[in-house]
Amino acid sequence: MDNNNYDFRIIVIDDNVEIHKDFLKILTKNAKNDLDDLGAQLFDIENVNANELILPRFKIDTATQGQDGAALIEKALNEGKPFALAFVDIRMPPGWDGIETIKNIWTIDPDIHVVICTAFSDYNWEETIQELGHSDKFLILKKPFDHIAVRQLAYALTRKWKLIGESKAYTQSLEQAVEERTEELKYQATHDMLTGLANRALLHDRVQQAIAAYKRHKISFAILFFDLDRFKLINDSLGHSAGDELLIHIAKRLLPTIRAFDTVSRLGGDEFVIVVTELKQIDYIHTVAQKILQIIKEPMTIANRSLSISSSMGIATYPGDGEEADELLRNADAAMYHAKKLGGGQYQFYSKEMNDKVFEQLELESDLYQAVNNKEFTVWYQPQFHIENHKLEAVEALIRWVHPQKGMLLPIDFIPLAERTGLMIPIGDWVIREACLQNKRWQAMGLPPIRMAVNLTSQQISQLDFVQKIKTILQETQLAPKYFELELSESSIINEMIIRKMNELKEMGIEIALDDFGTGYANLHHLRNLSLNRLKIDRSFINNIQLNRNDEVIIHAIIAMARSLDLEVLAEGVETQKQLEFLKKHHCNQIQGFYFSKPLPADELTYLLEHPEAIEKILNQENNIKE
Repeated sequence: MDNNNYDFRIIVIDDNVEIHKDFLKILTKNAKNDLDDLGAQLFDIENVNANELILPRFKIDTATQGQDGAALIEKALNEGKPFALAFVDIRMPPGWDGIETIKNIWTIDPDIHVVICTAFSDYNWEETIQELGHSDKFLILKKPFDHIAVRQLAYALTRKWKLIGESKAYTQSLEQAVEERTEELKYQATHDMLTGLANRALLHDRVQQAIAAYKRHKISFAILFFDLDRFKLINDSLGHSAGDELLIHIAKRLLPTIRAFDTVSRLGGDEFVIVVTELKQIDYIHTVAQKILQIIKEPMTIANRSLSISSSMGIATYPGDGEEADELLRNADAAMYHAKKLGGGQYQFYSKEMNDKVFEQLELESDLYQAVNNKEFTVWYQPQFHIENHKLEAVEALIRWVHPQKGMLLPIDFIPLAERTGLMIPIGDWVIREACLQNKRWQAMGLPPIRMAVNLTSQQISQLDFVQKIKTILQETQLAPKYFELELSESSIINEMIIRKMNELKEMGIEIALDDFGTGYANLHHLRNLSLNRLKIDRSFINNIQLNRNDEVIIHAIIAMARSLDLEVLAEGVETQKQLEFLKKHHCNQIQGFYFSKPLPADELTYLLEHPEAIEKILNQENNIKE
């Protein structure tokens, strides 16, 4: 901004009070009166108004001694209203002379500019430089003064002082911005941006610090590695924003549970690690692990839904479970995987045997990628029969992996891995297409038309283009929708979007079945909104017929509810005559299980379709083969 908008403070330090008055007249007035005789003689002018400069607004203070001037300068600086310029007489008996005064002034305020007022008999330039050093903050004004020169000096030096101040303020502001940005970048480099927890880099550093502390003080520490059970299901069904919201909730719950000198971090996805230091008793780890699992499990509201989620945790301790940070984390991860394999919702301490299992899993994961590329899968088909006349009405497509070394692998051996690695989508697409093609082949052979049922995972249904993908496959294979059935698990229908997709497919003529009914958490609201053709009673209930009265009551209730909703009921896992008789008695519609047939390759199923009388032969032989 223009200096004219500002007041500059100037101090005149001279032992002659009359000189003070003359400086005031020169720097603060445009008066027309002549200066007094002393001023006229000193400034060598006749009229102060001749050739005047347009000056800023100066506020002039005065002092007759150097000590007094220094005190005023210090006071002004403390008040935040510093002087820009000082006119200092070189000789001011009996106190400090001008040189000593300037030295003290610059000790108080290094930024103030100075004009040394001196006669020819005072210090020369060399002596002044020797005393004050080379500086651009002082000028020498020889007596007698020209008033224009005084005004020019005042104008130039106060403006220079202002510009230097602005430059310094800008530099300080820039330095502060750089410092803040540096801290921000440092924070971003060491923290997870979603949760604010430590990230992998900071975690690794904290583990290294804990290792160093152990080497100095022999105090152990532990790594708690855990993730959220069924997190992918929530992410797929409710959306990634809901998944992020869940992770933020979890982070907020974790922070208050740990001590200030421990570290809680997020590695990525739903994986968290806590470093518990100063571990003097192993019992403390049990306490911390149980507490963490409990606080994670407490219900929370995500996407306007009340959810409860469990966690699986692996624990590795130093130095017994690894010597380096990466080894400790890897072993804690292996222990977590073991906890998950045991059903989740628990913690497990690391043991060396776990690494063998983890290695096998990593090897299988690599093989699965190869299997997709090499088309190592095949589809088997398990028949579904009418319970009264034993007519083969449908088949369920069941994938098998023909592993080059391990042989035939069942879905339970690799489908969970496919879901974790994202391979479920291409594998699922292949199964749907192959099942439709096979059904069309049977129809082309003139065999009785049947439904082809295919299981879906929540990952598949959550695809944005899933409905269009099914339409395309049916069009390309030329299979009529009425001969195609999609089975989804009860736990998959927690999302209204999924319900809308399934209803859209139902409107196309595709049949919809709810698989494993009774084991998930679908509520009646979802059942009411989801347009179904049939319910499939889970085999866990069928297995307990005549063994568990409660399960029999549940089966009866499911069948009664389905009939009231005008739905068919299919019982899976039927293996005995007694189970068959119970289901007939309670008016179940269809059955599937080893009592009639195990899953068969396409050629054997073709024979069964060509020779329906073979079914009765199988029943007469009571072929109860276990899968």
